[in-house]
Amino acid sequence: MATTQGRGRSAYLRNEEYVYGNAARALQPVQVEEKKELHLSNRARRNRERATHMNFGYVLFLTFAIVATGTACLQYLKLQSEITNSVQRISVLESRLNEIKAENDDTESRIKGTVGLEEIKKRAMNELGMQYATPEQIVKYASDDTDYVRQYIDID
Repeated sequence: MATTQGRGRSAYLRNEEYVYGNAARALQPVQVEEKKELHLSNRARRNRERATHMNFGYVLFLTFAIVATGTACLQYLKLQSEITNSVQRISVLESRLNEIKAENDDTESRIKGTVGLEEIKKRAMNELGMQYATPEQIVKYASDDTDYVRQYIDID
């Protein structure tokens, strides 16, 4: 590095590394060498061209994949909506069932409270002429442990 003590600014050397002061010199633009195109084999060139272009089969495959995915998504959303609607309907029906059961229980307790079984027995025997079965009218049968009996012929 050369020093130029006592001399003016013009005494600086042009190739000096540092510039002192508030104004920098105008630099000459550096010329950049253009990249030379590499010599590619025909095979590599064809591979690059093939990679940049999509053939009809690939486009058709992608289209089919997109349509299939969209259809699957729509079906999923439809089923999810149906499930939500079914759960809501079930909830409404269950609440209605509970209301009906409560009404039935109230009606049954009201009926049992107003008319006793003894009163029904007295009225049936006195007003309607009903009687208990006599031993001759009672028919015994063998049961096969079922809750009901089917009668296929009339009993005399």
